[in-house]
Amino acid sequence: MYQWLVFIHLAGLVLFLLMHGFSMWAAFGVRRDPRPETARLLLGMSLRANGVMYIGLLVLVVGGLGAAWNANQLTAGWVVASYVVLLAVIVAMYAMGSSLYAPLRQALEGKDGATIDATELARRLDNRRPEALAIVGFGGLLILVWLMVLKPF
Repeated sequence: MYQWLVFIHLAGLVLFLLMHGFSMWAAFGVRRDPRPETARLLLGMSLRANGVMYIGLLVLVVGGLGAAWNANQLTAGWVVASYVVLLAVIVAMYAMGSSLYAPLRQALEGKDGATIDATELARRLDNRRPEALAIVGFGGLLILVWLMVLKPF
């Protein structure tokens, strides 16, 4: 049973990373081509990919918790550390990403009377947020892989 739970955990990870990779591609792509119609398309597709990404996150969490429970390791130091790292990365990336991209989506869709032209869009996208998000995400992933492989605690 343990091996199946690890398989579910890793399958969820693959789905999560594929969809998250699309969002990362969109974040860099919208900055390269800051026309409102392109941004609307890319950010809309990224939002849909994020919905599937959260399904992958749920599957990876359920599989990981199931595997840890099955192996009597729910409270092992490396497992608890992985909970903390995962939660910290989710909170940081959500705060950093949604504070930029959610208002952009609303302005591009004209919600709440918000509008945006190409000049304002380019101004808002002139930042290093995609790089910061990538560093947090890759860094968190590397720490999680380190915890899973080496089980240091």
